[in-house]
Amino acid sequence: MQVNFDGHVTEITGKPIKILRVEIRKPSTVAALAVLSNNHDARREQALEPHECAEVRATFFVKAVLAEIGKPWRASVVFIDQFGNRHKVKNCEFRSLQNNKPPVRQEPEEFPYEIADPVEKEVVSVLKAELSRYAVCGRSCGGLGSIYIIYGGHTFTGVGVGGWKPNSPLNQVIASDPEAASLESDNLKALVNFYRGLSIDEERSRFVEALLNRLDKSRGYLGVSYFIVAVLWKVGSLNDALQKVKRDLPEDDTRSWGFSNVLMLLDGLLRYRHPDFTNPMLDEIERLTHGLKEHAFSIPAKLAAIRANRLLPQDEA
Repeated sequence: MQVNFDGHVTEITGKPIKILRVEIRKPSTVAALAVLSNNHDARREQALEPHECAEVRATFFVKAVLAEIGKPWRASVVFIDQFGNRHKVKNCEFRSLQNNKPPVRQEPEEFPYEIADPVEKEVVSVLKAELSRYAVCGRSCGGLGSIYIIYGGHTFTGVGVGGWKPNSPLNQVIASDPEAASLESDNLKALVNFYRGLSIDEERSRFVEALLNRLDKSRGYLGVSYFIVAVLWKVGSLNDALQKVKRDLPEDDTRSWGFSNVLMLLDGLLRYRHPDFTNPMLDEIERLTHGLKEHAFSIPAKLAAIRANRLLPQDEA
């Protein structure tokens, strides 16, 4: 059975610490995944700075154990750092999701063979392909389905890790060499290429409308809202996409992360591909994040840094 440990970890020795291994004592099991995160964002550096506190999740696949129905299962969990120190947390309580959560709402589903419009049919086909990719590379590991960034030869899971060096005067909010970064996604390329191959404006309008209509909590694509926004950005309809996101996507959604995934996408793109955004686009992103209850990552700081950077002489930017 799958078991998840969620909690917080604090560095108390004054030295950078990595969690290299997590174990359950009985039955003896090593975690398949151990991730540090901030506000459920796992793109951060996977090491604790001195005296830092961060969220930690460990996922185990444990041999089924006998437990009383309706009662939590308890086990001790051991965290092992790079120095071999073992930090034991006794009697951790693991509760059944089935006992604590209401039944999962069935998402609506549409089938391409039922769609008569050939443009809309292709859009839906790729969106369904992205849903499958997000299911295996989604929020729990810091991923955004098929979308990822390559920066300086390093391939990220998702749109990049927001590493930070304390006490440094250097600009760490945006990349100083965005030409070294590229945005990759086979599904994104597929839809953009399809759009560019459309021969008349009416077909292109139907393409954009098909995507905008699915930026909605009731259409079954909430988890891949980031992908819809990325496609619309690439075809020149970012403003329409962001206005639809703010109007129709729910904030503080911790089941599908639709709105938050859009913000995560923008946060990564603004850091690594900021030349791709025009000044009006920056204004629209700022309008999206203004007054949000949803965590906006470091988007406001990135917008300020990009605008400041554009005032520098070209040879100093």
